[in-house]
Amino acid sequence: MDVSREQMDLLRMGALTAIDGLWFMAAEGKLGFDTALELDMEVWKNYGTVMLKRVAKAMGVRLDVEDPPELAALCRMMEVLCDIDGTRCLTEVIDEDNAILTVERCAWWDNLTKAGRQDIIPCEDVDNNTFIWWLENADPSLAMEITHSLPRGDERCEWKITRKT
Repeated sequence: MDVSREQMDLLRMGALTAIDGLWFMAAEGKLGFDTALELDMEVWKNYGTVMLKRVAKAMGVRLDVEDPPELAALCRMMEVLCDIDGTRCLTEVIDEDNAILTVERCAWWDNLTKAGRQDIIPCEDVDNNTFIWWLENADPSLAMEITHSLPRGDERCEWKITRKT
């Protein structure tokens, strides 16, 4: 028997979320929740920075904070970053200074819910911390504000992306 490419991709996505969860629980057991969460957020910031560079390279987009790519390209890169772990996210570019990032299905929220930890892990804080960090590392003139949140009971997570004035 063989494993199809699609099955392999699903296994890889599952491995990413599993290793993160297992790492977090081990760190939490040894260091306590607050320290584990602090370390986890730092890891996700760094992961995003590394992956953003890789996605940009794969897409043929040059990253330079002094001359950032257009908002549409950055939004597409955010979609790809989300897709890597099985999160389904879409962006709507309104104009060159405004966009909406919508997470319709979140692999992390699904896993937290399955594990019964959705009320323990501040998912919204982690996302705000990491998404904003990723975006600002590509274009420091952009800001994000969450308007809808799965942890608050909304049917999706959604952020407004705007250019700082």
